[in-house]
Formats: sequence, C-alpha cells, structure tokens
Amino acid sequence: MILWTIQPRVVWNLIQQTGVYRCDPILCSMPEQQFTEKYRWLIDQMSRRIGPPPEGVAYPVWAWHTQNRKHKKPDLRSERWCNGPGGEHYVCIELEVPDDQVVLSDFDSWCTILNNGLLDDSKEESEQLNASFEAMNPVAQKVFKYRNWERVFDVSPLDNEWIRRGKWIQGTFWELRKDMIRNAWFFVTGRKKMGYGMTGDQDTFAVRWVFLDETHDTELYMYINGVNVLAFERDG
Repeated sequence: MILWTIQPRVVWNLIQQTGVYRCDPILCSMPEQQFTEKYRWLIDQMSRRIGPPPEGVAYPVWAWHTQNRKHKKPDLRSERWCNGPGGEHYVCIELEVPDDQVVLSDFDSWCTILNNGLLDDSKEESEQLNASFEAMNPVAQKVFKYRNWERVFDVSPLDNEWIRRGKWIQGTFWELRKDMIRNAWFFVTGRKKMGYGMTGDQDTFAVRWVFLDETHDTELYMYINGVNVLAFERDG
C-alpha cells in the first residue's frame, strides 16, 4: 500500500541514522489530554486488526492514503501552510507499507470521534442514534459509543447532503522503516499572518480560509448566523 506521511526534517534524519522511526510524542504533536481516550481506543483497535505494537511504541505513525478522493502525493503548496508555525523544515515521505500492517480510517469520521460524537450516514440516523444514546446509563453509553466508532474504518465512498465518506482517508501503522521509503520531498513551512474581515449576506454555515503564496491559493468559506466570517493568512 502506498502512503504519504508529512514529518519534521528531524524525523527523516533519525530514519537515516537508525533505520526506523517510531512515533515520538515530542516530535509529532500528540493529542491534548481531552483526546487521550480516543487515541487509546484507536490503539486498541489497531492491536486487534494488525497486531499489538512493538515494545516501547506508544502511538502509531500517521500518513495520508487519499486526499480529496485522490490517491496521490499531497500537494505541498497546501501542506506547507498546514504544518508547524512557519519557516520550519519538513519532509513528505512516500512509503510502501504491507497492507496487513496498516489500518485505514476516514479522516472526517475521525474528527467526529475527536469531538466525542457518534458516526452516522444521515440526519435521520443521527437523531435516532443520539436518542438511543441519551436513554442509556453511562456504562452502556460507553459500550454503544465504542461500537459505533468502528464505523470510522469504513472508507467506502458515500457522498450525500449529510456526509462525504472516503474523501479523505488516513493510514496508521506502528513504525516507519527505512526500507519502506520510495521517495521524499523536502519543503519549508510558510510563515503566516492572520487577518479577519466580515460581511453579512449569507445564510449558510461555514468558514473561509485563504492560504496564499506566489503559486497557490485555497479557500474555504464559513458563514455563522448569516454573517460571512473571513479568515486569511499570507506569507510574511
């Protein structure tokens, strides 16, 4: 399976020196305390699906399998704005990892899990699941929630007015070995300045981020209570 992982340059150097990288919480910005339960759940699921982690491994390595429904190298013109505070040296590493050593999951569904939500395919199902959940005692709620979260591993395409499953797919695995590497691209993260503007002519709910440099820009709109909130960043 071909995957791409974005890492600080120091991780690349470590792999060249030792032949292997295992997730270092200091280097990879591991989750804040409120997310600990979710990551422990994922680690337990990985252990069931691909076997337990090697001794000393606390967290998995993360990589992209699919971005915007495309199985190809991430666009570094965008990635340079999404990693680090700016002006830092990073690397995009292309890997070939045996299928039986990777767990794929839907990125959008994982974000729902991080927010302690339930996974569903429609508004109607969401209402039904939440009604059932609220009627349970705390012990039953936990069992129900953990079973529901296993839907994160369904990466089959589904696109409707409620969900866009399979558009962004991530892969997690226990260690990144030097012999897995197929290619690498080095880049420096963009330095950013933040600005905000407001207009008020829309009724939908969304945010607009503008990432600009000499060659690329990306925009996502957000409207809150009919007010267009504009956030943008530009290379300093």
